[in-house]
Amino acid sequence: MPVSIYRFLFAMVSVMTLTACGFTLRGTGANPASLPNLQLDLQQENGEIARLIRRSLVSSHESPGDATARLSESPVLSISAEQLDTRPVSINPRARAAQYELRMAIDISLTSGETFLIEPETLLIERVYFEDTENITGNLEEVETIKAEMRRELVDQLVRRLQAVDSLATATPATTAGVLSR
Repeated sequence: MPVSIYRFLFAMVSVMTLTACGFTLRGTGANPASLPNLQLDLQQENGEIARLIRRSLVSSHESPGDATARLSESPVLSISAEQLDTRPVSINPRARAAQYELRMAIDISLTSGETFLIEPETLLIERVYFEDTENITGNLEEVETIKAEMRRELVDQLVRRLQAVDSLATATPATTAGVLSR
């Protein structure tokens, strides 16, 4: 009987510790910002990043619209097409690339009328992977998995930027002035 109580206490302390330090499982973090009537202006309407962004906004109970049906006060989130660059980082003894670097980037901006809520900026993710010359099929699958993870991380970066804008918008004017003057 005492052993089960200690296990229960250990489990409770472990859960409390993980919760207190901010640990969350992947994909269960905070929901995107709650900007009203956020309109999307996407260069790749049917791209994977567009699908992930829409899913993130819908999960936060937002209903993203397209930029063609703009409302006058609605903020417009503009997102460029994803840019993917691959370059060799190291070579093997046969003078072939052994290690590659993948860089994925998107350009974003958030405007409300003529005002920039997020100045145009580039969100960037970099990954390095090793290429196994004996397993080409496995390498292609690994690259596709890495690209999917990079897209999810870009969307997470975008969500954090939207949350920062939302928190600045809801802050008191004195707090906002202090943050903006730094």
